[in-house]
Amino acid sequence: MFQKNSLILSFNLKRIFLKFLLVFLITSCGFKPLNYSEKKIAIFFEFQKNPLNFSLVQELKKNFFLMNANLAETKDAADFVIEISNHRLGKFLEATDENFFPAVVSLDYQVKLSIFDKNTNTIHEIPIFTSEDFSYDTESILSNEKQADEIKLDFFSEAVNELLIFFSEKSNAKSA
Repeated sequence: MFQKNSLILSFNLKRIFLKFLLVFLITSCGFKPLNYSEKKIAIFFEFQKNPLNFSLVQELKKNFFLMNANLAETKDAADFVIEISNHRLGKFLEATDENFFPAVVSLDYQVKLSIFDKNTNTIHEIPIFTSEDFSYDTESILSNEKQADEIKLDFFSEAVNELLIFFSEKSNAKSA
């Protein structure tokens, strides 16, 4: 009985020690959560009206709570104006199989986000270019389109991450 209780106690101590060690490593490496000011920032989007831009803006709006932001109705009411330009999603055939059907498709994603900070009258540009390859299934075109849509959402998420980092840095600069 005593041996069983001591094993349980030593197991619990090991778990506590490992948790403490993990927290210590994370804090010593400088990892910290993104830091935002208490005041919500207002963002206005300028972009050419097309489905790709609308999709990106919708994805950005979904993540406004992470940036502590809201959508400004007008350009004048905004703290930041984000202009979306050079926004392209290209689909290219990379290789063919023995029957000359597509085997590998490359999706290239490009966007330039120009962020105008109305408080400092400065413009920050964030260019994003990524590429991803996937195997083309000649048996199921719908499967290929679904896979391409998933990759497109991954590209959008990269744009969201870039803006999260940008606004976190802006918030840290104001608080410093």
